[in-house]
Amino acid sequence: MSDPTDLAAADQMIESAWGHPVEDLHVYLREGRVNDPALVAALRIRGALEIDGTDIANHRERVHRFTRPARVPLFHDLKGIGSSSSDLLSAHASSQARVHAVRSIVDAYPEGYLAEGLARSLNRSAAPRTEAARARSTTSVSASPRNPPGTESPAHHGTGDNKGHAPRR
Repeated sequence: MSDPTDLAAADQMIESAWGHPVEDLHVYLREGRVNDPALVAALRIRGALEIDGTDIANHRERVHRFTRPARVPLFHDLKGIGSSSSDLLSAHASSQARVHAVRSIVDAYPEGYLAEGLARSLNRSAAPRTEAARARSTTSVSASPRNPPGTESPAHHGTGDNKGHAPRR
């Protein structure tokens, strides 16, 4: 679907800058384990590259339909050929600009900075998970609820109209 050279170039830049496969980076963001604006921007641009790849494939197919072997284009096909080839060139230019944008994001940081930041974020997000898992494994199952059934908590006595005062009789 997508143009393999541009998407592959973006993937290679992203993976080498953050030190993880693109699929894992998407998972880290979706789970909230990482909060990195540069990574979000790079992955959004990568998503646009996937769309550009689809556009390139569609325009390329249309140009090939007009210019396939043993087919002589008719006069009214010439406008379609010109339009399709122009759209194909535009989609390629857009794709190249997006690859350049990913490169600009990666080059804005010192080498290794983005990968180190990701590692720190993953370590920070792992600590609360470990503590929560440890707490769940040591908590007894027979803990009684705070308010046994049939009793009300003190906050629910009376109505909301009397603002904490005893109900009127």
